[in-house]
Amino acid sequence: MEVAIVGGKLQGTEAVYLAGKAGMKSILIDKKEKTPASGICDEFFLFDVRKKEKALIDILKRADFILPALENDEVHKALAEIAEEYHLRLAFDMHAYRITSSKLKSDKLIRENDISSPCYYPRCKSPYIIKPSGESGSTGVQKAATSREVEAFLKIEGAAGSWVVQEFLEGPSYSIEVIGVPGNYRAYKITEIHMDEIYDCKMVTSPCPVAEEQQKHLEEIGCKLAELVKLHGIMDVEVIDDDGVLKVLEIDARIPSQTPTVVYHASGANLLSELADITLYGDFKASYTDLGKYCTYEHYKISKAGYFASGEHIMSGARPLSLRKNFCGADEVLSDYDGDHDEWCGTFINWADTAEELERKRNHMIQTLKSCR
Repeated sequence: MEVAIVGGKLQGTEAVYLAGKAGMKSILIDKKEKTPASGICDEFFLFDVRKKEKALIDILKRADFILPALENDEVHKALAEIAEEYHLRLAFDMHAYRITSSKLKSDKLIRENDISSPCYYPRCKSPYIIKPSGESGSTGVQKAATSREVEAFLKIEGAAGSWVVQEFLEGPSYSIEVIGVPGNYRAYKITEIHMDEIYDCKMVTSPCPVAEEQQKHLEEIGCKLAELVKLHGIMDVEVIDDDGVLKVLEIDARIPSQTPTVVYHASGANLLSELADITLYGDFKASYTDLGKYCTYEHYKISKAGYFASGEHIMSGARPLSLRKNFCGADEVLSDYDGDHDEWCGTFINWADTAEELERKRNHMIQTLKSCR
Protein backbone atom coordinates (compact mmCIF):
# COMPACT_ATOMS: atom_id res chain seq x y z
CA MET A 1 0.00 0.00 0.00
CA GLU A 2 1.19 3.54 -0.78
CA VAL A 3 0.22 6.71 1.08
CA ALA A 4 0.86 10.24 -0.22
CA ILE A 5 1.62 12.43 2.80
CA VAL A 6 1.38 16.18 2.23
CA GLY A 7 3.44 18.17 4.73
CA GLY A 8 6.78 17.17 6.17
CA LYS A 9 6.95 18.78 9.60
CA LEU A 10 5.59 17.36 12.85
CA GLN A 11 2.43 15.68 11.58
CA GLY A 12 4.20 14.50 8.44
CA THR A 13 7.01 12.97 10.48
CA GLU A 14 4.43 11.11 12.55
CA ALA A 15 2.65 9.81 9.45
CA VAL A 16 5.85 8.69 7.72
CA TYR A 17 7.01 6.92 10.88
CA LEU A 18 3.71 5.06 11.25
CA ALA A 19 3.68 4.21 7.54
CA GLY A 20 7.03 2.48 7.99
CA LYS A 21 5.73 0.49 10.96
CA ALA A 22 2.66 -0.54 8.93
CA GLY A 23 4.69 -1.67 5.92
CA MET A 24 3.28 1.12 3.76
CA LYS A 25 5.32 3.02 1.19
CA SER A 26 5.41 6.71 2.10
CA ILE A 27 5.40 9.36 -0.63
CA LEU A 28 6.10 12.72 0.98
CA ILE A 29 5.19 16.01 -0.70
CA ASP A 30 6.25 19.43 0.55
CA LYS A 31 7.07 22.80 -0.98
CA LYS A 32 10.25 23.03 1.12
CA GLU A 33 13.23 20.89 0.23
CA LYS A 34 14.78 20.14 3.63
CA THR A 35 11.70 19.41 5.68
CA PRO A 36 12.24 17.09 8.69
CA ALA A 37 10.28 14.09 7.38
CA SER A 38 12.12 14.14 4.04
CA GLY A 39 14.94 12.16 5.65
CA ILE A 40 12.80 9.15 6.63
CA CYS A 41 10.24 8.81 3.82
CA ASP A 42 10.50 6.36 0.92
CA GLU A 43 10.10 9.05 -1.76
CA PHE A 44 10.15 12.83 -1.56
CA PHE A 45 8.75 15.29 -4.08
CA LEU A 46 8.97 19.07 -4.09
CA PHE A 47 5.63 20.67 -4.98
CA ASP A 48 3.38 23.50 -3.95
CA VAL A 49 0.10 21.61 -3.88
CA ARG A 50 -1.90 24.77 -4.42
CA LYS A 51 -0.60 24.99 -7.99
CA LYS A 52 -2.14 21.60 -8.88
CA GLU A 53 0.59 20.73 -11.39
CA LYS A 54 0.08 17.71 -13.62
CA ALA A 55 3.25 16.05 -12.34
CA LEU A 56 1.92 16.33 -8.78
CA ILE A 57 -1.45 14.87 -9.73
CA ASP A 58 0.25 11.95 -11.46
CA ILE A 59 2.10 11.19 -8.22
CA LEU A 60 -1.06 11.47 -6.13
CA LYS A 61 -2.80 9.03 -8.47
CA ARG A 62 -0.21 6.39 -7.58
CA ALA A 63 -1.17 6.43 -3.92
CA ASP A 64 -3.93 4.36 -2.36
CA PHE A 65 -4.90 7.41 -0.33
CA ILE A 66 -3.77 10.96 0.40
CA LEU A 67 -3.10 12.21 3.92
CA PRO A 68 -2.86 15.96 4.61
CA ALA A 69 -0.36 16.31 7.45
CA LEU A 70 -0.39 20.06 7.94
CA GLU A 71 -2.76 22.82 9.00
CA ASN A 72 -3.13 24.99 5.92
CA ASP A 73 -6.62 25.78 4.63
CA GLU A 74 -5.45 26.55 1.09
CA VAL A 75 -3.65 23.22 0.80
CA HIS A 76 -6.64 21.37 2.25
CA LYS A 77 -8.91 23.03 -0.29
CA ALA A 78 -6.60 22.20 -3.20
CA LEU A 79 -6.30 18.56 -2.13
CA ALA A 80 -10.06 18.24 -1.72
CA GLU A 81 -10.57 19.60 -5.24
CA ILE A 82 -7.93 17.29 -6.72
CA ALA A 83 -9.39 14.29 -4.90
CA GLU A 84 -12.90 15.08 -6.11
CA GLU A 85 -11.88 15.71 -9.73
CA TYR A 86 -9.74 12.58 -10.06
CA HIS A 87 -11.70 10.30 -7.70
CA LEU A 88 -8.85 9.90 -5.22
CA ARG A 89 -9.16 8.83 -1.60
CA LEU A 90 -8.50 11.65 0.88
CA ALA A 91 -7.99 10.81 4.57
CA PHE A 92 -9.29 14.12 5.81
CA ASP A 93 -12.67 15.41 6.99
CA MET A 94 -12.94 19.05 5.92
CA HIS A 95 -16.24 19.60 7.73
CA ALA A 96 -14.97 18.29 11.07
CA TYR A 97 -11.67 20.12 10.66
CA ARG A 98 -13.41 23.47 10.12
CA ILE A 99 -15.18 23.06 13.43
CA THR A 100 -12.23 21.83 15.45
CA SER A 101 -9.65 24.22 13.98
CA SER A 102 -11.60 27.10 15.51
CA LYS A 103 -11.46 27.11 19.29
CA LEU A 104 -14.48 29.40 19.31
CA LYS A 105 -16.57 26.93 17.28
CA SER A 106 -15.35 23.82 19.09
CA ASP A 107 -15.70 25.39 22.55
CA LYS A 108 -19.27 26.44 21.69
CA LEU A 109 -20.01 22.84 20.68
CA ILE A 110 -18.53 21.56 23.93
CA ARG A 111 -20.51 24.00 26.10
CA GLU A 112 -23.82 23.43 24.28
CA ASN A 113 -23.54 19.68 24.86
CA ASP A 114 -22.73 19.89 28.57
CA ILE A 115 -19.23 18.47 28.22
CA SER A 116 -16.93 19.58 31.02
CA SER A 117 -14.34 22.21 30.09
CA PRO A 118 -12.41 24.98 31.88
CA CYS A 119 -14.54 27.96 32.92
CA TYR A 120 -14.49 31.02 30.67
CA TYR A 121 -13.38 34.53 31.42
CA PRO A 122 -14.69 36.63 33.09
CA ARG A 123 -16.72 34.00 34.98
CA CYS A 124 -13.70 32.31 36.47
CA LYS A 125 -10.90 32.97 38.93
CA SER A 126 -7.34 33.98 38.06
CA PRO A 127 -4.86 33.01 36.73
CA TYR A 128 -5.99 32.73 33.12
CA ILE A 129 -4.85 31.05 29.93
CA ILE A 130 -5.23 32.95 26.63
CA LYS A 131 -5.39 30.95 23.38
CA PRO A 132 -5.78 32.10 19.77
CA SER A 133 -8.92 30.68 18.23
CA GLY A 134 -7.33 29.50 14.98
CA GLU A 135 -4.20 27.73 16.24
CA SER A 136 -3.65 24.27 17.68
CA GLY A 137 -1.23 23.05 20.30
CA SER A 138 0.83 25.63 22.16
CA THR A 139 1.05 28.19 19.34
CA GLY A 140 0.27 31.66 20.68
CA VAL A 141 -0.75 30.44 24.14
CA GLN A 142 -0.12 32.86 27.00
CA LYS A 143 -0.77 33.00 30.73
CA ALA A 144 -2.20 36.03 32.53
CA ALA A 145 -2.06 36.47 36.30
CA THR A 146 -4.88 39.01 36.61
CA SER A 147 -7.97 40.26 34.79
CA ARG A 148 -6.12 43.54 34.24
CA GLU A 149 -3.49 41.64 32.23
CA VAL A 150 -6.21 39.94 30.18
CA GLU A 151 -7.92 43.23 29.35
CA ALA A 152 -4.60 44.87 28.45
CA PHE A 153 -3.74 41.96 26.16
CA LEU A 154 -7.11 41.98 24.41
CA LYS A 155 -6.94 45.74 23.96
CA ILE A 156 -3.61 45.44 22.16
CA GLU A 157 -4.30 42.24 20.21
CA GLY A 158 -7.83 43.07 19.11
CA ALA A 159 -11.36 41.86 19.76
CA ALA A 160 -11.95 39.21 22.37
CA GLY A 161 -13.73 37.16 19.70
CA SER A 162 -10.35 36.17 18.20
CA TRP A 163 -9.17 34.67 21.47
CA VAL A 164 -10.36 32.14 24.02
CA VAL A 165 -9.70 33.07 27.65
CA GLN A 166 -10.23 30.45 30.33
CA GLU A 167 -9.22 29.59 33.86
CA PHE A 168 -5.69 28.21 34.13
CA LEU A 169 -5.70 24.68 35.50
CA GLU A 170 -2.60 22.80 36.67
CA GLY A 171 -3.62 19.15 36.71
CA PRO A 172 -2.16 16.44 34.44
CA SER A 173 -3.15 16.58 30.75
CA TYR A 174 -4.24 13.56 28.74
CA SER A 175 -4.95 12.88 25.09
CA ILE A 176 -7.05 10.28 23.33
CA GLU A 177 -7.47 9.56 19.61
CA VAL A 178 -10.75 8.57 17.97
CA ILE A 179 -11.08 7.09 14.46
CA GLY A 180 -14.17 6.10 12.53
CA VAL A 181 -17.39 7.22 10.89
CA PRO A 182 -20.74 8.15 12.48
CA GLY A 183 -22.08 5.17 14.38
CA ASN A 184 -18.75 3.33 14.30
CA TYR A 185 -15.88 4.85 16.30
CA ARG A 186 -12.87 3.44 18.09
CA ALA A 187 -11.10 5.22 20.93
CA TYR A 188 -7.46 4.30 21.55
CA LYS A 189 -4.88 4.23 24.33
CA ILE A 190 -4.79 7.31 26.55
CA THR A 191 -1.49 9.20 26.65
CA GLU A 192 -0.23 11.78 29.13
CA ILE A 193 1.07 15.11 27.80
CA HIS A 194 4.00 16.70 29.66
CA MET A 195 4.52 20.41 28.95
CA ASP A 196 7.55 22.69 29.03
CA GLU A 197 7.54 26.24 30.38
CA ILE A 198 5.90 27.65 27.22
CA TYR A 199 3.10 25.04 27.23
CA ASP A 200 4.69 23.03 24.41
CA CYS A 201 4.69 19.24 24.74
CA LYS A 202 8.15 17.97 25.70
CA MET A 203 7.22 14.36 26.51
CA VAL A 204 4.39 11.86 26.00
CA THR A 205 3.95 8.77 28.17
CA SER A 206 1.61 5.80 28.44
CA PRO A 207 -0.03 4.14 30.29
CA CYS A 208 -1.48 6.97 32.38
CA PRO A 209 -2.37 7.22 36.07
CA VAL A 210 -6.11 7.34 35.45
CA ALA A 211 -8.75 5.22 37.14
CA GLU A 212 -10.70 2.73 35.07
CA GLU A 213 -13.83 4.85 35.48
CA GLN A 214 -11.98 7.93 34.19
CA GLN A 215 -10.64 5.95 31.24
CA LYS A 216 -14.12 4.84 30.22
CA HIS A 217 -15.43 8.37 30.68
CA LEU A 218 -12.71 9.82 28.44
CA GLU A 219 -13.45 7.22 25.76
CA GLU A 220 -17.11 8.21 25.95
CA ILE A 221 -16.23 11.91 25.67
CA GLY A 222 -14.05 11.23 22.61
CA CYS A 223 -16.71 9.22 20.81
CA LYS A 224 -19.44 11.72 21.73
CA LEU A 225 -17.40 14.59 20.28
CA ALA A 226 -16.72 12.55 17.15
CA GLU A 227 -20.45 12.00 16.71
CA LEU A 228 -21.17 15.70 17.28
CA VAL A 229 -18.80 16.79 14.48
CA LYS A 230 -19.91 13.82 12.32
CA LEU A 231 -16.28 12.75 12.01
CA HIS A 232 -15.15 10.69 9.03
CA GLY A 233 -11.52 9.96 9.87
CA ILE A 234 -9.33 10.80 12.86
CA MET A 235 -9.38 13.32 15.68
CA ASP A 236 -7.70 13.76 19.03
CA VAL A 237 -9.14 15.10 22.26
CA GLU A 238 -6.99 16.74 24.94
CA VAL A 239 -8.28 17.03 28.50
CA ILE A 240 -6.98 18.18 31.87
CA ASP A 241 -7.67 16.46 35.17
CA ASP A 242 -9.09 19.15 37.46
CA ASP A 243 -9.26 17.46 40.87
CA GLY A 244 -10.71 14.27 39.39
CA VAL A 245 -12.90 15.94 36.77
CA LEU A 246 -11.72 15.57 33.15
CA LYS A 247 -12.22 18.87 31.32
CA VAL A 248 -11.80 19.16 27.56
CA LEU A 249 -9.08 21.58 26.49
CA GLU A 250 -8.98 21.04 22.74
CA ILE A 251 -10.20 18.83 19.89
CA ASP A 252 -8.53 18.52 16.49
CA ALA A 253 -9.80 16.57 13.48
CA ARG A 254 -6.48 15.84 11.80
CA ILE A 255 -3.57 13.44 12.17
CA PRO A 256 -1.83 14.46 15.41
CA SER A 257 1.87 14.40 16.15
CA GLN A 258 3.66 12.60 18.99
CA THR A 259 0.80 10.67 20.60
CA PRO A 260 0.19 8.10 17.80
CA THR A 261 3.74 6.76 18.14
CA VAL A 262 3.24 6.25 21.86
CA VAL A 263 -0.13 4.59 21.22
CA TYR A 264 1.61 2.27 18.75
CA HIS A 265 4.38 1.14 21.10
CA ALA A 266 2.19 0.98 24.22
CA SER A 267 -0.84 -0.76 22.71
CA GLY A 268 0.11 -2.14 19.29
CA ALA A 269 -2.54 -0.07 17.47
CA ASN A 270 -1.18 1.69 14.37
CA LEU A 271 -3.46 4.67 13.88
CA LEU A 272 -2.39 5.13 10.25
CA SER A 273 -3.47 1.58 9.46
CA GLU A 274 -6.76 2.18 11.25
CA LEU A 275 -7.28 5.43 9.34
CA ALA A 276 -6.44 3.68 6.05
CA ASP A 277 -9.19 1.13 6.72
CA ILE A 278 -11.76 3.83 7.34
CA THR A 279 -10.63 5.84 4.30
CA LEU A 280 -10.54 2.94 1.87
CA TYR A 281 -13.30 0.66 3.16
CA GLY A 282 -15.43 2.73 5.52
CA ASP A 283 -14.91 0.17 8.28
CA PHE A 284 -12.18 -1.42 10.38
CA LYS A 285 -10.66 -4.54 8.81
CA ALA A 286 -8.95 -5.87 11.91
CA SER A 287 -9.25 -5.86 15.67
CA TYR A 288 -6.35 -5.45 18.05
CA THR A 289 -5.55 -6.42 21.61
CA ASP A 290 -3.85 -3.84 23.82
CA LEU A 291 -0.26 -5.00 24.37
CA GLY A 292 -0.19 -3.31 27.78
CA LYS A 293 3.35 -1.99 27.32
CA TYR A 294 4.97 1.17 28.71
CA CYS A 295 6.34 3.91 26.45
CA THR A 296 8.07 7.29 26.70
CA TYR A 297 8.58 9.75 23.86
CA GLU A 298 10.65 12.86 24.59
CA HIS A 299 12.53 15.66 22.84
CA TYR A 300 16.08 16.83 23.57
CA LYS A 301 18.48 19.35 22.12
CA ILE A 302 22.13 18.33 22.33
CA SER A 303 25.11 20.66 22.04
CA LYS A 304 28.60 21.17 23.46
CA ALA A 305 26.90 22.74 26.49
CA GLY A 306 25.01 19.53 27.25
CA TYR A 307 21.55 18.10 26.67
CA PHE A 308 18.29 19.93 27.31
CA ALA A 309 14.67 18.74 27.34
CA SER A 310 12.45 20.89 25.13
CA GLY A 311 9.03 21.10 23.52
CA GLU A 312 8.28 19.62 20.12
CA HIS A 313 8.88 22.98 18.41
CA ILE A 314 12.57 22.08 18.20
CA MET A 315 11.67 19.17 15.94
CA SER A 316 9.54 21.34 13.65
CA GLY A 317 12.64 23.33 12.73
CA ALA A 318 14.99 20.35 12.49
CA ARG A 319 17.10 19.38 9.52
CA PRO A 320 16.02 16.23 7.61
CA LEU A 321 15.67 13.46 10.17
CA SER A 322 17.02 9.94 10.33
CA LEU A 323 15.63 7.01 12.31
CA ARG A 324 18.22 5.11 14.34
CA LYS A 325 17.73 2.10 16.57
CA ASN A 326 19.65 1.71 19.86
CA PHE A 327 21.11 5.18 19.53
CA CYS A 328 22.29 7.30 22.51
CA GLY A 329 20.78 4.77 24.87
CA ALA A 330 17.25 4.85 23.42
CA ASP A 331 15.33 2.13 21.59
CA GLU A 332 14.73 4.51 18.68
CA VAL A 333 15.72 8.08 17.95
CA LEU A 334 14.41 10.41 15.27
CA SER A 335 17.10 13.07 14.98
CA ASP A 336 18.91 15.47 12.69
CA TYR A 337 22.29 14.27 13.98
CA ASP A 338 24.75 14.03 11.08
CA GLY A 339 28.15 14.46 12.72
CA ASP A 340 28.70 17.78 10.96
CA HIS A 341 26.90 20.10 13.37
CA ASP A 342 27.74 21.00 16.97
CA GLU A 343 24.05 21.22 17.83
CA TRP A 344 21.34 18.69 17.01
CA CYS A 345 17.94 17.64 18.28
CA GLY A 346 16.09 14.38 18.56
CA THR A 347 12.98 12.54 19.67
CA PHE A 348 13.95 9.66 21.95
CA ILE A 349 11.54 6.71 22.14
CA ASN A 350 11.68 3.85 24.65
CA TRP A 351 9.25 1.05 25.42
CA ALA A 352 9.16 -1.92 27.79
CA ASP A 353 6.95 -4.58 29.31
CA THR A 354 7.03 -3.05 32.79
CA ALA A 355 7.33 0.38 34.36
CA GLU A 356 10.51 -0.70 36.13
CA GLU A 357 12.16 -1.87 32.93
CA LEU A 358 11.22 1.37 31.18
CA GLU A 359 12.67 3.43 34.02
CA ARG A 360 15.95 1.49 33.79
CA LYS A 361 16.06 2.19 30.05
CA ARG A 362 15.41 5.91 30.56
CA ASN A 363 18.08 6.16 33.25
CA HIS A 364 20.56 4.49 30.91
CA MET A 365 19.54 6.87 28.13
CA ILE A 366 20.01 9.94 30.35
CA GLN A 367 23.48 8.75 31.39
CA THR A 368 24.35 8.18 27.72
CA LEU A 369 23.03 11.62 26.72
CA LYS A 370 25.47 13.22 29.16
CA SER A 371 28.28 12.02 26.88
CA CYS A 372 26.49 12.72 23.57
CA ARG A 373 27.83 15.94 22.07
